[in-house]
Amino acid sequence: MKNVQNIDFRKVINNFDKETTLIITDPPYNVGWKYDSYNDKISKADYLEMFAHFKGFKFVVIHYIEDIIKYIVPHMGVPDKVVQWVYNSNMGKQHRSIAFFNCKPDFKKAYQPYKNPNDKRVQKLMENGSKGAKLYDWWNINLVKNVSKEKEQYSNQIPEKVLENIINIAATENDVIFDPFCGSGTTLAVAKKLNKNYFGCDISEIAVDITKKRLQSII
Repeated sequence: MKNVQNIDFRKVINNFDKETTLIITDPPYNVGWKYDSYNDKISKADYLEMFAHFKGFKFVVIHYIEDIIKYIVPHMGVPDKVVQWVYNSNMGKQHRSIAFFNCKPDFKKAYQPYKNPNDKRVQKLMENGSKGAKLYDWWNINLVKNVSKEKEQYSNQIPEKVLENIINIAATENDVIFDPFCGSGTTLAVAKKLNKNYFGCDISEIAVDITKKRLQSII
């Protein structure tokens, strides 16, 4: 399955098998952000109810920790793991949390550069084929900015490296990667680059058009 559709996720989510679907998403934060098609200021009750549809799925969400506790934990329970994604920013908050529900990430399946590549012990490891150090649970990854190579013409774009880490440590070989709020398509683009099956949807025609063009550009 490799597809993206201009549709509300609630109309298709019941078509997916909970055992073989990994939902990864950066949802609307309900803070009044001006999207072209979505009202980002719904009632707290409606926002809470939106996350009820993910109950029972393997689910990874990128959000602020307070809102994960308030809106997602009531439906999903306690996460198996929480990772902190940190970045430099002019905003008041300079980190977001990545919570893993119903799936235990394996940090040995992803790597980060060694901090001391000139250390003799590290050089020996690299000579023996080591790809890097085991991934930690604190990711310092820059935001996507207007001058970034991967920047698409859509707001709130998540860096590809964040999604690459998530998919590498959380997805099994046969999982379908599903993003119900695909936006500019980063989750799907990374899934395609990693040769994973994927499905994404968004109620914004603009977002879906950007995503389709982005996917077509990946050989």
